[in-house]
Parts: sequence; C-alpha cells; structure tokens
Amino acid sequence: MTASNGSTQLTRAESDLLQALSTRWTMHILLALHAFDGSGRFGEIHAAVSGISNRVLSSRLADLESRGLVSRNVTATRPVTITYRLTSLGRQVAIALTSLREVAENLQT
Repeated sequence: MTASNGSTQLTRAESDLLQALSTRWTMHILLALHAFDGSGRFGEIHAAVSGISNRVLSSRLADLESRGLVSRNVTATRPVTITYRLTSLGRQVAIALTSLREVAENLQT
C-alpha cells in the first residue's frame, strides 16, 4: 500500500484499524451486523457468531463502540432494549469485509 506521499508505511489510523480487525471475533461481529441490515440486539449477534462467549462479545462490542464503528442505543422499555448499530464508518468497513470474503471464496474455486 502506497500513501499519497509515496510512503509504504501505514498511518496510525490504518494500523489501529487493522489491529482491531485482527482481534478474534471482530470481523465476525461486523459481518453479522451487516447481515442484519446494520443493527441487531445482543442475543441476535450472539446467535449469529457461533462459538463466541457473552463476555467476549460484550468486550468486542465495547471496543467497536469506542473506535466509532458501532453505536449502542438503549431504549427504556421493560426489559431495557439495547440495539447495536453500525455507524457509517462501520458500514464501510463491513462492506470492505464482505468484498474480501467474496475474493476469498473465489480463490477457493
């Protein structure tokens, strides 16, 4: 990858994003939310990401929220409803991941 200045070095933002995406389960969560048209509740995400524990899912969602890829919406109902939604940046990343998934599938054929 060559930046506009000719450098092949990753920017801090690029490096941080790649590190976040390389954390186990993160890409699965983003793809699951993308499959749910950008938003889903904790239980839906948990069911879609087979094998992830509740604790790890909570941690990854909090990390994605802190990075601006996911937003958390709390609705004061009984019981409280919490919905996780891809931000516009998160949607861009999820679209890129979907494209990478398609490339990987084509490589296998």
